[in-house]
Amino acid sequence: MRAFLLGLVVAGLSFWWWQRADEQADLPELGAAVAAVAARQSVTPTEASAQLHALPDTPAQPLRSEPPPAKSAKSEPDPAVAALLAKLPQREPATVQAGWTAIAGSAGSADAAALAAALQPAGDDVGAMIAALGPDNAALHSAAGRALVAKVATAVFALPDPQATAASTQLLGLLVKGRIRKEDGVQRAVVDEIYKQHRVRVERWLFDPSNVAGCRSHTIARGETLDGVAKRYRKEGMAVEAGMLAIVNRIRNPGALAVGQKIKIPAQPIVAVLEKRSFALCVSLGDQLMRLYWVGHGENDHTPVTEFTVGVKQARPEWTAPDGQVYSYGHPKNILGEYFIKFLHEAYTGFGAHGTPLPDTICTMSSMGCVRMWAPDIEELFKLLPGGSKVIVRATESVR
Repeated sequence: MRAFLLGLVVAGLSFWWWQRADEQADLPELGAAVAAVAARQSVTPTEASAQLHALPDTPAQPLRSEPPPAKSAKSEPDPAVAALLAKLPQREPATVQAGWTAIAGSAGSADAAALAAALQPAGDDVGAMIAALGPDNAALHSAAGRALVAKVATAVFALPDPQATAASTQLLGLLVKGRIRKEDGVQRAVVDEIYKQHRVRVERWLFDPSNVAGCRSHTIARGETLDGVAKRYRKEGMAVEAGMLAIVNRIRNPGALAVGQKIKIPAQPIVAVLEKRSFALCVSLGDQLMRLYWVGHGENDHTPVTEFTVGVKQARPEWTAPDGQVYSYGHPKNILGEYFIKFLHEAYTGFGAHGTPLPDTICTMSSMGCVRMWAPDIEELFKLLPGGSKVIVRATESVR
C-alpha cells in the first residue's frame, strides 16, 4: 500500500512538471502575439492581452507566424520632427507653418501631439495667439490646429469692436490663405462661423455712419441723391458709387434720404482679393475686411494670377460665347445670371465676376476663367465694388 501511494505522488508530480513546462514553452509566442495585437490596434500590451483572453474558444491560430515588434513602444521622435521642435521656440513663421503642416500629415501620432504642444502660444495676448497659427491656413487642416483657431477667435471677439474687427480681419486673412477644397466642409465651417461673428462687428462698427475714421463726412442737402453724392466725390478722384455708399452707411432705402443726414465717404480704396486655392473672395475697405464670399473660378487654373481693375458693370447682361454667338439676358444658354462685373487688364481679356445657373460649381475650378458667385453674393458685390477698384488674384499654397 505504501508503495502504491508513493507511485501516485510521483505520477502527479511528473504530470504537474510536464504541464508547467509546456505552459512556459508557450509564453514567448503568447508575448509576441500580444505585442503584435498591441501594435496593430494602437493599445498597450496589457490591454491587448486582455482582449486576447476575452475571445471565445476558437481553433488555435498560428501564433508563431506573427513577427515580433520592430521597435519598443517608446520610440524616438522622427528626426525631422525633432529638428522642428528645436526651432519652434524662435517662432519663425516658416517653422510654425512647417509644424502645422507636419501635424496635418501625421494626425494622432505622438509626434503630432508633441508638435501641437510646442505650437501653443505662451500667453493670452491676441497678437501672439494669431502668430501661433503661422502665416497661412495650415493649422486649419488638423483637429489640434482648429482647436487653437477656436481659442484665438474667442479671444478676438472678446475685444471691443474696433480691435475685434482688426484682429478678426487678420485671422480670416490667414484662414483663407491656402488650400480649402470643396470637400473640406469642416474647414469651411470654421471660417464661416468666424466670418459670421466678424460681420456683426463690421455692421455695428465699421459701417456706423458716425465712425468716420479714414473717411470724409458729408451732410445731405435738399434734393441730393446717393448717385449725385457719388458723382461729386468721383470728380475728386475718390472711387465711390451709390451702392457702396448705401452699404457702408447702413442705408436700407436710398430713396428716403433726410435733409441734414450725415453720411461718410470712404477715402480708403476698396480692394477685392481672390485666393484661388481656398476659393475665397475677400473685399476690404483699406485694411478692414468687409465681405468674404465663396466663389468658383477657371477650369484647369485658367484664371490668371495677376491684378485686374474693375471696368464696366452690367445688370441683366448679355453673353458672348467663345464661338461668337451672343445670348441675350434670360436666354437658357446665357451663363452670366443677373450681373456681370468686367475685369480690365492690358494682357488678359474676357474675365470678370458673374452669377451662375450652376451653384454646385462654387468652390470648384469649372468656369472659362471668370469668377462665379452665388446670386445674392454677386448682387451685393455689384453694389459694393466701385469701378476702378483693384481685383488681386493669388494662388497661395499651404498644406499639400
